[in-house]
Amino acid sequence: MKKFILIIAILLVIVGFLPQPACASMQQKGCTTDGSTCELPKGEIKFIYINGSNNNDKKMKKWFFNGVEKLHPHMIEAFSNSQLINKKLLKDGEYNISAKPETFFWGDRSSEEIQSINSGLKISKMFSPKLAQTVRTLLAHFLHDAIWVSHYRNMHPVIEDLHKQVKESYEQNKSVILFGYSAGSFVTYEYMFNKLPNIDIYDYFLRTNVSDEFKDYVKNNPKNKTCIDALTKSGLAVYSADGQLMPNIDFEMSKGDYEKINDFTCEECIPPGVLKGIINFGSPLILFYSDISNPNYSLTYYNKLLYKYILENNMFWLTVNYADDPLGYSVTKNISYKDLKDKIDMEILPNKGFIYSKSDVKSRRTFMGAHTSYWSTGKKFSNAVTDAYEAGYRLYNDNEL
Repeated sequence: MKKFILIIAILLVIVGFLPQPACASMQQKGCTTDGSTCELPKGEIKFIYINGSNNNDKKMKKWFFNGVEKLHPHMIEAFSNSQLINKKLLKDGEYNISAKPETFFWGDRSSEEIQSINSGLKISKMFSPKLAQTVRTLLAHFLHDAIWVSHYRNMHPVIEDLHKQVKESYEQNKSVILFGYSAGSFVTYEYMFNKLPNIDIYDYFLRTNVSDEFKDYVKNNPKNKTCIDALTKSGLAVYSADGQLMPNIDFEMSKGDYEKINDFTCEECIPPGVLKGIINFGSPLILFYSDISNPNYSLTYYNKLLYKYILENNMFWLTVNYADDPLGYSVTKNISYKDLKDKIDMEILPNKGFIYSKSDVKSRRTFMGAHTSYWSTGKKFSNAVTDAYEAGYRLYNDNEL
């Protein structure tokens, strides 16, 4: 009997150290899985810096990591000196910014393609004028990674690895803010687009051509709000060849997948409360994702859900570019909450979230130097970020201040 009790005790200890399912972890933190807002226990907020294009060799990888080390102390100082950020984001000392920056690096994933491009550039160098060759090399290295990562087949493994990093922070009761530099802004956007639990499943199926029997089943067996990745990973939806999100119309097959969707939501979607916001800079996002504003493209609907989620869940999306950065583009015109609500034509229950772009500060560098200067002009750039946060918050929450 004593041996039996000892074995049970050992097993209980082992189980206590095993990773817990995501849903169980949420419930322990006092969060729900129904898409409602959740504040993690007071503690650290991690800044995770995501690299951009042309960071795919040892020299440029080192440049990126050195840049993060230079910028992060300035960012902490600027956030700490903002009364509004201290009150609204840091909750008067309940949260503090981690002194150590965290990075997410994807720049070496396209190394084989870059080697091939470099081989071609060596050939063209033999007969090309020097100026043309310099511009050609510059454009090839800057644009290749941006084009490469914007393709879904390349992007998805990247955001899956980022999701693991964010979930690790969640398990540590730490929130995160994502900083997407240049093509890294594609990663932050795709991460939110695919991973935010902003989809009402019944509403999703109402918009599709599944059978009325299936729609009735979903209506009578409601599930938590979910995200695009949970829908696709569960088998309830797939991407078509032209990029549309299409449902699995086989009712009997989908019925079993539907019953497991809450588990997929816990694993595949961003846990509630962990992502405070994203800050994109030097961002050409709108050039590569211009189809998101096409009204004939069904995924536009999911972008509207993305905006709605940010506003309703006390999150922020900032885009901060230097005015003289040739690759920095504002994502949207700065408009009030009321105007945005009219634009996306959805019912929104605002909860201090906001979206804001700022591109009026000059780096005073020349041409491409402006695009790479965010890291070396840390104080100026950090102040521009906090100015954008304050202006965005006031624009959307003017009645509160």
